[in-house]
Amino acid sequence: MRGLTYLVNPAAWAACKLLSVFWPGCRLGRLGGLSVREMPDPELPGDDWVTVRTLLGGICGTDIALVMQKQPPDSILQAFSSFPGVLGHENVAIVESVGPAVDEAWVGRRVCVEPTLCCEVRGIDPPCGRCAAGEFGACENFGAAGQGRYALPAGTSIGYNSRTGGSLGERFVAHASQLVPVPEDMSDESAVLTDLMACSLHSVLRSDLSSAEKVLVYGAGVLGLGVIASLRALGFAGRIDALDRSERIGELARRLGADTFVQLPSDTAGRFERIAELTDATVQRVRFGNRMMSGGYDVVFECVGAPQSIEESLKWTRARGQVVMVATAARERLDLTPIWFRELTVLGAYGRQMESHDGRRIGTYQLVHELMSAGKLPVEWLLTHTFRLDEFRRAMKVATNKGRYEALKVAIDFR
Repeated sequence: MRGLTYLVNPAAWAACKLLSVFWPGCRLGRLGGLSVREMPDPELPGDDWVTVRTLLGGICGTDIALVMQKQPPDSILQAFSSFPGVLGHENVAIVESVGPAVDEAWVGRRVCVEPTLCCEVRGIDPPCGRCAAGEFGACENFGAAGQGRYALPAGTSIGYNSRTGGSLGERFVAHASQLVPVPEDMSDESAVLTDLMACSLHSVLRSDLSSAEKVLVYGAGVLGLGVIASLRALGFAGRIDALDRSERIGELARRLGADTFVQLPSDTAGRFERIAELTDATVQRVRFGNRMMSGGYDVVFECVGAPQSIEESLKWTRARGQVVMVATAARERLDLTPIWFRELTVLGAYGRQMESHDGRRIGTYQLVHELMSAGKLPVEWLLTHTFRLDEFRRAMKVATNKGRYEALKVAIDFR
């Protein structure tokens, strides 16, 4: 099989970091650790595993952050990944073969593989407390290399694990518990958005909207657009303000249910005054051009992951409000004063789990499929660009410069 593999050593990483100032494309080649390789199909770790053939593999923001060196060299995420490996966890695929303990009826079925490598997938028994509660996205054993019945390497999900492969390869392996059937009337193009929408939907379900009237979605890329769509799909009737740079994005945000699209000026004073105007808040001036605010949004979904967006999200949230961290963020210097001073609740939202919704427990992927099929998540148009595997450099270039190419979601097409 062929797959987009990632492997980089510290010396090459440092060299690429320096050279990228003058030669940005070096990150998308062998010096940056990225290449298409021929390799054996991954072997099944156990009898209750299957091999799937990829139809479409989405390129996620975490893949881009890894390849474009947005994480520091001492990122804690290294403890929860193992390379070399085939990248990619967003997927729609066909079950090609099954282990002897798996029902053969799965063969030939179209599925989305829920990518999380939690206790059940690793064969760890008894499971950790989070997995026992159905909160497998917060599994405590992502770094448990070699433990459990299947002795998997460290890794949070397929695509970050050297043994399972990933969805930017022609084939990868999955535990039977990870298989989620795709509704027959759902297109591949919609199905490959399942993981993206699951992350957005999970972040909304993590938040407490019971008394919220004003919500800000900071960053209306695909994650932010997914948050807006999920808020409306789950019945949120309050005001949603969406913040981004492009008026084209504004049109999409309003299409999914945002009430107001906000493009802020570059200067700090102007940004704070505009947010204060939208929320009836008061701006306080601080020395050296710093600003703080009294009042603000009830809930802010931070969907950018940059130092400025995180800090402004904290400052633009009312006292005892919530900030939901949705985007992948690197370690940066931040002013965390608003957290304790305004008694904010800061929630992380990572991946998927068993959700509590309408009095029942349901997997995030399954709930996404239900909402899509019911027309409550009309997001099939979010997939804007597809490329063949040999065009991976072009695909990555488009995925990292979405504004320039008017891209939203980018995927590799193996069909």
